[in-house]
Amino acid sequence: MPAIHRHLATDIQRLLDQAVTEGVAPAASCAVVLGGEALPTLTSGQAGEGTSFDLASVTKLFTTATMLSLVDGGVLELDAPIGTWLPAYSHGVKSGVTLRHLLTHTSGLPSEWRGWESALREGRSFDRILLIDELLGTPLEAAPGTRFEYSCAGFNTAMALAEHVTGRPWASLVTDRVLSRLGTGAITGTPDPERCAPTEFQPELGRGLVRGIVHDEAAWSLGGLSGNAGMFATAAGLAVFGEALRTGLDGILSPELAAEMWRSQLPEVLGTNFNPADPGFGHGLGLRINQQPWMGSAGREARGHGGFTGTSLLVDKARGVVIALLTNRVSPSRDGDDATALRKAVSDVVYSGGNDHN
Repeated sequence: MPAIHRHLATDIQRLLDQAVTEGVAPAASCAVVLGGEALPTLTSGQAGEGTSFDLASVTKLFTTATMLSLVDGGVLELDAPIGTWLPAYSHGVKSGVTLRHLLTHTSGLPSEWRGWESALREGRSFDRILLIDELLGTPLEAAPGTRFEYSCAGFNTAMALAEHVTGRPWASLVTDRVLSRLGTGAITGTPDPERCAPTEFQPELGRGLVRGIVHDEAAWSLGGLSGNAGMFATAAGLAVFGEALRTGLDGILSPELAAEMWRSQLPEVLGTNFNPADPGFGHGLGLRINQQPWMGSAGREARGHGGFTGTSLLVDKARGVVIALLTNRVSPSRDGDDATALRKAVSDVVYSGGNDHN
């Protein structure tokens, strides 16, 4: 290993060990790729190289790639009203919602859909068909294209759209169109629980210690892997996807749609409603852009996504950098450190140590 990589690995290992020692998370793992060269995966605490982590909202990147592959195949259109296919969106203000709106969080949908709560409250088992119907009945809070509001509900609506149009279960669509083309088995919606880092202890929901099952309650109620959450991966596995994203998702998306996914969208989508201070970072299709609190000051051209469970993927084409950083910071409780400082520290170290990999 070159000396610069040894120093980088030492610095990252120190940060991971410090985070575990200070109680940020009981397990942490990091995989870095510089200029196409994968560094050895680093772990700390209750994690090994083969440990899978609940990716939480990093899942949205796989959702985006799956949806765009359907656009590539002529099954869907980015800018056609989704009411063309979904009856629940065929009238009223909802008739203006497009797939581009869903993938840029500009549909006007609320942040969350909590339809799962009533089933739990009433002691009913989850009926996915009824839950999807309820999800699709969610009213808009704003007209499409007038605001940015991060929306898990929007990504689950995209999932429902894909299932409706193709007649196929979501998990099989994601597997066939994205996962099977990555050349790694280390990313999955159906992990081996024994190889998974646990997440939260949730006796109040009747779940106990959640392990190998998606932590996000909405995705849980919908059966696991969903539009907003439910993917599991090792750090090295997620880095494979990050490198594919960096090099254009060849074999998954056309060059045109891969470029569209990467491109900043909000100024155009929001038009006169665009405010650079809100949300304070850019957004492509599914991808956060230059999210300074965790991408770091050097990551101005970086894209990626974070996850509530303490996960993140950073990809920077210009600098040749991929960082897959996975923790289970919600174990045993979500009330602790959100791992933002750790994510930023790792980003800063990688950028400072990888300057000769352009």
